Amino acid sequence: MRSAGAVLVALCLAILASVGAGAQSIRVTGQLLAYQGGYVFFTTGDGFRVAPSVAITDAKTGGPTTLRPQPRIWAQATFDAQGTVVALALSCAPLPPEGDFALVRRFAIALSSPYPNPDLVQPHSTLPVHATQGSGRPVVVLFQVQVPATTPFDASIYITTDASDWNPQAIPMQRVDALHFRVVERLNVGTVFHYLFTRGSFASEERSQGGIEVKPRTVLVTNVDDQVYSSIVYRWADQSTGGELMQPNVFPTPYNPAPFPNLPPGIHTPAPGD
Repeated sequence: MRSAGAVLVALCLAILASVGAGAQSIRVTGQLLAYQGGYVFFTTGDGFRVAPSVAITDAKTGGPTTLRPQPRIWAQATFDAQGTVVALALSCAPLPPEGDFALVRRFAIALSSPYPNPDLVQPHSTLPVHATQGSGRPVVVLFQVQVPATTPFDASIYITTDASDWNPQAIPMQRVDALHFRVVERLNVGTVFHYLFTRGSFASEERSQGGIEVKPRTVLVTNVDDQVYSSIVYRWADQSTGGELMQPNVFPTPYNPAPFPNLPPGIHTPAPGD
């Protein structure tokens, strides 16, 4: 009897321990931005480590799924007490809100420090090149950008860097939605370079809100597991200052007698009353 009682006590303790461990887990729902290199990133800008044995299931049935974690997929993420994602329940449709990212943000990977981005700068050709390839261990670096609403929907977005001699198509990015793009790179600790965004050429390079050239951003890969660089493009170089493309079907009016300021010399400019 004493032996049976000891077994019963041990079983109860095991059950309590299991319940306690489960009580420490946290669940949140959100839309995925990226899933790569043992990390999952959400559109909130938060990134978390994923357990090697992460359970990937169907959010509706709880059973196996053919879906894979990828941009725009919705997921219910379960965290263990150490802040590692141990389960992802996936769905193509939005999931009901659950949990609070504020509760797990302490587990998120480090966000890169912001850098000043003044409007008035020198042309790229006169900028000193400080690109260096680090010799430390490789770490995950996520680049994400929000582009202006005037960006053509079929546009491709690239990162151009001084490390690539400002090749306007150096690093192609992946579309997340109409206005957001991202790319995940593995860079060695100690790597330093400067970068800007383009639509594939220098003629379509990013510009400031006022339509003038911007200073390249700086990447400095430090000795942390991961880094996130978030940016906003306000305007493209091949678009007008007002953020819209030139409208060819404009006619002279008394309030705008010369809607075509770039006509060749010698061309008659309509005047009021013409």
